Amino acid sequence: MSLKAYLNDIVEAVVTTAKGMRITARYGVDPKEEVTLQYPEERWEMPEGYRGFLHNDIKTCTACTMCVRVCPIDCISLESVRGADKKMVLAFYDINIGRCMYCGLCVEVCPPKSLKHTSGYEKASVELGELTLHFVAEDAAEIKARVARQVAEAAAKEAEAKAAAEAAKPADVSSESAKAPATDPKAAKEGEDKG
Repeated sequence: MSLKAYLNDIVEAVVTTAKGMRITARYGVDPKEEVTLQYPEERWEMPEGYRGFLHNDIKTCTACTMCVRVCPIDCISLESVRGADKKMVLAFYDINIGRCMYCGLCVEVCPPKSLKHTSGYEKASVELGELTLHFVAEDAAEIKARVARQVAEAAAKEAEAKAAAEAAKPADVSSESAKAPATDPKAAKEGEDKG
């Protein structure tokens, strides 16, 4: 390495350092161009369309499982049971945000639009289990037992109503037969013609 190349490297280092320090000094002196955000107290305003954590409004969710089927990494899990009114009832709905890549496919495919991205982006945790969001507060076994009771009660009421309807039918038939003449109208006509 020649002396000229060595001196050129030193000059280049001094010039680039001076450029960097000029930018640093400008931001340090001019209060209008504040770049640093005092993070815990202040937060950035997320732009519209930002894909943050997922949130499911379970009151409008129909448990269609479209989100589960379209998720490329299986971070959404749900279980549902058919209720007495033939609608699906969520037993549990969980999203593992530690695995989620926030692609938005589940939000696009959701028919009732109950699944949405929020502006949340901070969820520091020590345990992996804390990264799973549970949207149904009640225990899944309790929900299944409650729905099974409701279905059994509805089936019992339906069976009672059916039995009462069948019991009323023979009584209606017997009362109709008592009102109707015992003879056949054709036979009565033939009897009149002979007489």
